[in-house]
Amino acid sequence: MEVKGRICLVLSLFVAVCLVSATVSLARSERDRELGICKLKCEELRGVEQDEKLSCKQSCEKYHQEKQKREREGGQERERGHSGAGGGQYDIVFANIERELREMVGKCHQSCQGSKGEQENPECFRTCMEQYGRPEQGKRRGRGGDDTSMSQKSRKGEREYGKGQQLNNPYVFEDHHFTTKIESEQGSVRVLQKFTDRSELFQGIGKYRVAILEAQPQTFIIPNHWDADALFFVANGEGTISLINTENSLENHNIKRGDIFRVPAGINAYLINRHNNEKLVLVKILHSISVPGELQTFVGVGGDNPESSFFNAFSNEVLQAAFDMDRDSLEKLFGQKKQQQGMFKKATEEQIRALSGKDETRTWPFGERKGPYNIYKEKPSVQNEHGNLHEVDSKDFSDLRDMNVAFSLFNITQGSMAGPFYNTKTTTVLVVADGVGLFEMACPHLSEQTGRNIETLPGYEKVNSQIRRGTVVVIPAGHPVVLEASGEQNLEVIGFGLNSDRNEWFPLAGRDNVMSQWEDEAMELTFGIPANEVQKVIEKQKKKLFFKGPVRRGRAFA
Repeated sequence: MEVKGRICLVLSLFVAVCLVSATVSLARSERDRELGICKLKCEELRGVEQDEKLSCKQSCEKYHQEKQKREREGGQERERGHSGAGGGQYDIVFANIERELREMVGKCHQSCQGSKGEQENPECFRTCMEQYGRPEQGKRRGRGGDDTSMSQKSRKGEREYGKGQQLNNPYVFEDHHFTTKIESEQGSVRVLQKFTDRSELFQGIGKYRVAILEAQPQTFIIPNHWDADALFFVANGEGTISLINTENSLENHNIKRGDIFRVPAGINAYLINRHNNEKLVLVKILHSISVPGELQTFVGVGGDNPESSFFNAFSNEVLQAAFDMDRDSLEKLFGQKKQQQGMFKKATEEQIRALSGKDETRTWPFGERKGPYNIYKEKPSVQNEHGNLHEVDSKDFSDLRDMNVAFSLFNITQGSMAGPFYNTKTTTVLVVADGVGLFEMACPHLSEQTGRNIETLPGYEKVNSQIRRGTVVVIPAGHPVVLEASGEQNLEVIGFGLNSDRNEWFPLAGRDNVMSQWEDEAMELTFGIPANEVQKVIEKQKKKLFFKGPVRRGRAFA
């Protein structure tokens, strides 16, 4: 009996061990299955890069390892109590990862031409995703490691987006924020994304867009018109623009570096780069007419293919009636691909001479000018050894009045700076024409976004970025700003002042600065010290607007 009892005990223990082993095996098998499902969901994520999918899978594995560790430490029952049936906790982990990735994709779509950013501007979208996901930028919540939130990093103003640009800085636009609308060996047209696609802060300038046209030497740009008023600045080169005005007559205007001119919406125009060696570069500000911020080019003939002509949107019967011409003749004009395709065409020297022969720029009675206005015609409004400023408003050039735009050009000597200063009413769109530098701006909007506590006085966040040729910077009204040139070369910056009616700008340091105009009592009440001590500081700098720049350490202009 004793032997039988021992045998029964051994059998019972063996069965128990088998059951426990089977249970553990089933649990392990279930965990592996759940891990596989989590990884599969990561792989099926759409609209994200491969490295983000890999990070998602690594998060699944990390949770899997932590779960195994808790079970080994006796927490299996607690884990089961939390997870319920199936892989509930894995679903939560994946959901958190997916939510973060979706948010990241959404932000990059918004930064790169709106909801179609990935398709219309893939380079911008890819760069944005890389910057958000870059490990040195700090890890996001739910990804392990550092759990510091984006708002906390933003509060310090040190989370970078690309080289020298803050991640939460909507005021700076780089090359990847442009979309190339037209491009060939002979030239290109690039248009900056809508300001409102980048930030709701730009609702006040939502109707404006920036574009840059570049044409190689001896290039003809075929006739076209836009559904937007356009203000051009000739940043480089020389050419001739021809306009068909409202009286159905032709105007030819020779243009050169420093000229600004306006082409009203709907006016048919064509352009020639008449120089033999220099590229023609036009920087434009466009004011949309139909849909705020939306731009359309209308080309009648000469595009890449028959579909590029708006005439071919009409039926053959309509065209035959309109031109009083047979179908075959119309096909020769509008229906065949030409040997030279696109909007930019190489011209012969004879054609260039013919197109650039007669300049009809003239002054009408009472001093009103018809045609381009050259900013170098008048002396700079501010000038010293550290730089100069040219300004043009509607009083100088009446064409600016209809667009409510003013124009300025900063030439900052290497190693020097302009500012701090601010504009009273205008939002200024700066386009760097040449050189390398830095800009700094005091911004209350980003300070509010960081969750700053309510105080007796407002708080301001420093917005800063490196700037170089092609960089676009938006400076809202009232925001103090500084522009600084590197120590190696001068910095040339074009300024379009939007909504410029009755705008004034005020320097905050140097001669004629705002504080120097305060009464003594106002100085004493504001600073809490005698007025003469305040004046020693704020009146020491005798130059206006342009000053010797700060001493920078390290690779500030890398």
